[in-house]
Amino acid sequence: MNKTLFFLLIFFVQITQAQNKTDSIPKNYNFVLYDGSDLFSMHQFNQNYLSGYRIFSRTLDKVVPKKKINTIVKSLFVGFIGMPLTHEEGHRSVLTHKGIGSISQPFFNNKGAAYVKGVTNKTLLNLRNNDLPTYIHLHTAGLESDYMLTNKMENLLAFQEESYQMIREEYILRKLSSALYNLTTFIPSMSPKLEEETDELERDIVGHDIWGMTRHLHRPDMEFYRYTNIDDLTAIELKYAKKLAWRSFTNLFSPMLLGKTNFILSNNLKGNFALGHSLAPFGDFFEQNVWLLHKDKYKVGIYLREYMNKENAFLGGGATLHNFIIHKKWSTTVGLDLWKQPKALSFLTDVSSFGGNASVKVKYHFLEKNASLIKDLGLFTDIYYKTDGFLPEYASLDKDFGLRIGFSFSY
Repeated sequence: MNKTLFFLLIFFVQITQAQNKTDSIPKNYNFVLYDGSDLFSMHQFNQNYLSGYRIFSRTLDKVVPKKKINTIVKSLFVGFIGMPLTHEEGHRSVLTHKGIGSISQPFFNNKGAAYVKGVTNKTLLNLRNNDLPTYIHLHTAGLESDYMLTNKMENLLAFQEESYQMIREEYILRKLSSALYNLTTFIPSMSPKLEEETDELERDIVGHDIWGMTRHLHRPDMEFYRYTNIDDLTAIELKYAKKLAWRSFTNLFSPMLLGKTNFILSNNLKGNFALGHSLAPFGDFFEQNVWLLHKDKYKVGIYLREYMNKENAFLGGGATLHNFIIHKKWSTTVGLDLWKQPKALSFLTDVSSFGGNASVKVKYHFLEKNASLIKDLGLFTDIYYKTDGFLPEYASLDKDFGLRIGFSFSY
């Protein structure tokens, strides 16, 4: 995201001041210490960033009680630090998973762009020629990271584990950033026109995420260069990029953008919903999310997902039982994802391949809720098994078995 987009976002947040309600329930902050063999995976980085941001926001509310100043400070932090940091780390995590070293430069340069650099043309060309889905994933992972952060925030809001006030700026800016990034396809002047640096190690790995993925999906064998400008796209490719842009506005269909974190469905049942769209290694996907909260105890998230390549759609879905209390010192989160996706993650095929992912997270709570300063302290392990296929926030497109370890606390 460049500076022009950011200032448009700031303006929107300033005029979108929904009513907020805070509560006295201690908020739980999760930090992942270990995520398999990957160093700072997308999941780990996103989770740790979001917990850190929530603590920052909570502290700022106490230190700077003036609402307008508070909003400006949070928006500046998200726009100039938070979003470029996590977006670029999304790109970087794909390279790290493949054993490719790189340098994340998550701040805007004089062209108004943030980079991941330190990778040779030969390395990237080899990845494109021998593992096209991963090479496309390298383009899409930044926006994927942005999307999954909004999804995590929606879980917190719908399950009443965070107040809207604490994450309002982060949530709104993330939601709008995807749409505004795609808006550059209609208004190319909003995006910096990049020229490749003389030193290839100083170049960004992909340039414009959407235009780059579009060109390489349609012409994977063409002459290699990194920075795709709008003029480099053929008429067919430009039409496809515009289709992605229109689809991205689906992310704005969420009551939570207006501060409506839940609907009362009955005396014991609350719920909410949100529509979503993001990119995939073979194209893109739509998503319909529903959250149900029964008696403030049973927290269930359900989603349907339509994966799409050039001409075909493939159905997926999943469900999660979130933070279920087994015993006063034990809780668990259990999830299942199932999907049909294009065989070999191909952009062109109409043949599907079935896959899935199962995960179990168990947390042990050391302290009682009435402890003085720290209300709760816990350790958790998260075990998952994924078959071949693409799942947002997972760097591996192959079979993967993983163990995550982390801690959490409330205060």
